[in-house]
Amino acid sequence: MKIISMNIFKVITMMLTISCGGAIAQVKNDMPSKNVEKAMMYLAFDLATKDRYVFPIQFFKLKNVKKIVSDNPKDPDNEFSLEFNTKGQWISLETKGDNLRVKYMNDAPAGFTNNHGKMLDFYYSGDTAVVKIEHKIWQYRLVGQMFLDTESYPCEKGIGSIFHPSETSFNHKKIRKTDKHQQIISEPADLKESDYLPRLITTYSHTSWNLPLSIDEDDYAYKDRNDIGNVKRTKYFYDTEGNLVMDVSENGFTTNHVFKMKNGLPVTLTTRWKGRQMKGTAEEKPEITNFSYTFFR
Repeated sequence: MKIISMNIFKVITMMLTISCGGAIAQVKNDMPSKNVEKAMMYLAFDLATKDRYVFPIQFFKLKNVKKIVSDNPKDPDNEFSLEFNTKGQWISLETKGDNLRVKYMNDAPAGFTNNHGKMLDFYYSGDTAVVKIEHKIWQYRLVGQMFLDTESYPCEKGIGSIFHPSETSFNHKKIRKTDKHQQIISEPADLKESDYLPRLITTYSHTSWNLPLSIDEDDYAYKDRNDIGNVKRTKYFYDTEGNLVMDVSENGFTTNHVFKMKNGLPVTLTTRWKGRQMKGTAEEKPEITNFSYTFFR
């Protein structure tokens, strides 16, 4: 999907007061970078749906869409209602028992709230975005059209800026280009084979939302091996019938998601699993999710 360029505007600096472990810190919040709005909207949706829903809005034509409702008779807990504003930004995700809402500032997500109150806040500085949940911070950097995580750290007393932690960060990653065309690798900043902590190396075929797209995840100790666990392969592509396919292979199991498309929007999602059934038993029947739409006039 082509990223819509953000409106040209002067850098807006806001001094926000936030609570960090009992201390008050002044935070500079800038949004001068192109593509931040749409890329951050996608990241926000990924944070809201990760490991729960399979619905890659990055590949859908959402112009004039007001509401999307999913229907899954086999698993009603996976049903959702997704609402948009007239700018094409998703503004709420209603699920069984909860309703997550997004607040926007300068057309980029500023925070999440749900039925229990505030969930998290977003802050920006150039091509860097920060997600703050209570007393922990995750930092992301815009690479192409995607925000990739670079480090996480606690929001502690005495912190000078949420963009520059005073203490050593956790899960610090470096992002580099390879000799292959458009390929990007995200890996731990200090790779040591003897380290106990996960040393996940993620390879992106590119960092735009064009198809095909592949994302490979490897553990440093087992890189280039496919015969063991700790290996995940995700592929997005169109099949010969024009369906959007998302294939996920992990630890010997494969999940195949096929979106039947019409006018750039999914009509149904068919999910199949391979490798999960016991030897000698029939494969699990596919799960079907249907989607209905309401449009702005």
